[in-house]
Amino acid sequence: MSTIQTNAIVDASGGNTASVNGVTPNTHSVRGRNLIINGDMRIAQRGTSFTSPASGQVTCDRWVSGIHTGTGDGNVTQETDVPTAAQSGTRFTHSMKLQVTTANTSIQTTDRKYFLYRAEGQDLVAAGFGQSGTRYMTLSFWHKHTKTGIHSVAVNNGARDRSYPMEYTQTTTNTWEKAELTFPVDTTGTWVTDNTVGMWLFFGAAFGSNYAGTVNQWGTGQKYGTSNQVNNYDSTSNSMQFTGVQLELGSVATEFDHRSYAEELLLCQRYYERIEAGASSSYVGWSAGTIYGSGTYLGHFTSSVPMRVTPTFSTDAYGNASRMSVVSGANTYDVTSIVVTGINQRLRINAAGALSGIIGQGAYLQIQNGYHVAFTAEL
Repeated sequence: MSTIQTNAIVDASGGNTASVNGVTPNTHSVRGRNLIINGDMRIAQRGTSFTSPASGQVTCDRWVSGIHTGTGDGNVTQETDVPTAAQSGTRFTHSMKLQVTTANTSIQTTDRKYFLYRAEGQDLVAAGFGQSGTRYMTLSFWHKHTKTGIHSVAVNNGARDRSYPMEYTQTTTNTWEKAELTFPVDTTGTWVTDNTVGMWLFFGAAFGSNYAGTVNQWGTGQKYGTSNQVNNYDSTSNSMQFTGVQLELGSVATEFDHRSYAEELLLCQRYYERIEAGASSSYVGWSAGTIYGSGTYLGHFTSSVPMRVTPTFSTDAYGNASRMSVVSGANTYDVTSIVVTGINQRLRINAAGALSGIIGQGAYLQIQNGYHVAFTAEL
């Protein structure tokens, strides 16, 4: 068998790339480049508007609001304001926006406010963090900020004792612009490759000197950006907006890797799955099982995808009659508590309440219109 070695294959007509079986390889025909889930902010299972979200609150799926210490507050919303297709070369439908509602004109050394994305360690294995050799990753995204000037973003390892701050510039106020930032893969430090946090990606809004590092340099400690970061919290007129966030291997920023809505939703449901009864139905059944004992229901629930870990359960349906109930035969019983156990996808549901049905009789759990149940396995 012969071997051909070459640095490039150029089309005979003078184009940059030759076609293969009539298809010209390009960024749209090469899938799976983007290591960010929900980088285009389409999925928002928890809602589309968050008033003064607590620090650590997930807003659009996979994106976390970080508002620690000091004055200053804001609202986070999912928006339909996006870069035009003429600007971006592709089409986005949603973005995520922070609107400042309480100003902080004097950022203290320990203040920190940001957007955060956490990546699972096993999704970063191909990057080779913590190994010898020269490799690069490229982060690209669209931004629209009121404050012009230098903004910053930083990569941190899971332990947050290694960090790489980078800078980008908003040149025109309230205008969509694109940032493309290439950084070397860290060859030292501890970088996990399991289902825990492998990378923290901080988009700084305002932070004190304790969290400012040296631009374009791997260093120690938890950093959110550089000392050149503008204060996005110095006026209630200020806002920050993002979409099209992409993190990929290599030193070239390619066009955004669009996944189907179904693909993106399933990727998000590894960390959070929400079920609610819509307006078209009075109740939705979500678990089938049996009356297990006096006052006890035993059933099961299968999540849409294997979740990262056995999830925690939450609901807003406890309290009033019939919001959450067990149906068995012709009887309905209110539920006062639910415990979830099991493995990542096949989950055991134990519900308690004023159940008095026949032990062993079939039953199912239902939730009333306007309420929800949720399974959370966030990083």
